[in-house]
Amino acid sequence: MTWKTIIGQTRVQKMLQRCILDNRIPHALLLTGQEGAGTVALALAFARTVNCESPVSTASTIAPCETCHACVQGASLQHPNIRVVASLPSGKADTEDELKDDVIAELRDAIQALAIDAYNPVRLANATQIRIGQIRELKRSLSLSAVQGGRRVVIILNAEEMTIEAANAFLKTLEEPHDDVTLILTTSRPERLLQTIVSRCQELIVPPLDDDDIIKALLDRSLCTVDEATIIAPFAQGNLQKAIDYLSEDIRALRETAVNLLRAALKGKDFRNGLMDAVEEAADGRNKARADAILSLLALWLRDAHVIAMAGEGAPIINIDHRAALERFAAAFGQADFPAVLAAVEQASRHLARNVSVQLVLSTAMLEIRRVFAATRITDRTTS
Repeated sequence: MTWKTIIGQTRVQKMLQRCILDNRIPHALLLTGQEGAGTVALALAFARTVNCESPVSTASTIAPCETCHACVQGASLQHPNIRVVASLPSGKADTEDELKDDVIAELRDAIQALAIDAYNPVRLANATQIRIGQIRELKRSLSLSAVQGGRRVVIILNAEEMTIEAANAFLKTLEEPHDDVTLILTTSRPERLLQTIVSRCQELIVPPLDDDDIIKALLDRSLCTVDEATIIAPFAQGNLQKAIDYLSEDIRALRETAVNLLRAALKGKDFRNGLMDAVEEAADGRNKARADAILSLLALWLRDAHVIAMAGEGAPIINIDHRAALERFAAAFGQADFPAVLAAVEQASRHLARNVSVQLVLSTAMLEIRRVFAATRITDRTTS
């Protein structure tokens, strides 16, 4: 991954390149942004640049040459100075060396996919935590001499997934910086990091991608047609990975499933059987990715309803083909606590990421949404 292959994010690129050009490289960086917005891509481009043997520079830019031995190693993430730390599956293993062979193979495949395209998520099955053993091993390795020239760069993916013990151990590593070492944390939820960790990092905000950037990225990867990319981009909300996930499903059908969930939750007194049927359809067995997509689409639908309730008919919305239904919904529930409803959807997404039962997550979320909307005293109204 090099600067020229990063989607958008020109401003952040320039800031990182300026640090390298001025030889004022921080010992710790925090890249905050959606996972699919390019935080990891920026981190990898930075790592390859600082390890290039013959970087190409101008007065305002610097980039890896892409031909030296270090660049070849970095392109496949085989450079000894570039290390990626990610959450491990639940179990007894506390470090990568203790993992079972099948998990090691899964991790190797994920890293290879990341080397090919830095927008590929590194997410192992049942992986939810970065553990203290991983941080201790990291600290031990940094205390040893580097085996190759350049700058060692450690990229911690989804740093908010560090356990409390791991975070405290990592804090000590931050407090004792090593020469020629940069620690890069990526996160979409900086509020879940220890504030003492955040305060010791130079934080850069990575904004969501523009719709045009997402459309171009989908087309450059030959993943869909122009029409499909144009439809999906607004729903992705600046997240390329979310757009790619949507491609594997019929986005209109997923949205209809999301709205049906809402309809079922807001029926009259005898709503439970209908809601359970809707939850079972949405859960599709244990399809976590599908459920997460449905929750995202539900959140967008509810945000549109909130916008209409606040700004009135004609307000700019994403679900433009559902405007009539959204206006009816806003007329019925316009006084509801939409922030609380959206918080329930967001919490459900977090629970899915922690491998809570898909059906339990969806049913709990919809019951909470029903409770919030019930405060409007119009529970017999639906979105139809």
